[in-house]
Amino acid sequence: MRHNKKAQDQPTLWDQPRDSRPPVPTPPPLPTHRPTKPMEHQELWNIEDVANYLGVPKQTVYAWRTTGYGPQGFRVGKHLRWRATTVITWTLGLEQQR
Repeated sequence: MRHNKKAQDQPTLWDQPRDSRPPVPTPPPLPTHRPTKPMEHQELWNIEDVANYLGVPKQTVYAWRTTGYGPQGFRVGKHLRWRATTVITWTLGLEQQR
């Protein structure tokens, strides 16, 4: 590859002084742990939340899912989530069937 005088006169990004570059915005810090506020009925629950609410092991909730029993959950990417209202409604339905 040949270097010529004209190409060397062209400005490049790396020729700019460090102070003239626009600042790179820093993202906000991520929370270090999950908030400890009480769960509201509109929020999404994970497997631990559902198992704790129902008083069963997580494995039971997984087993119910494979057989079609239990509250209807859905995937968010690779994660399982349930709407709190769906879980509560499901338990109320069980109570009414008795």
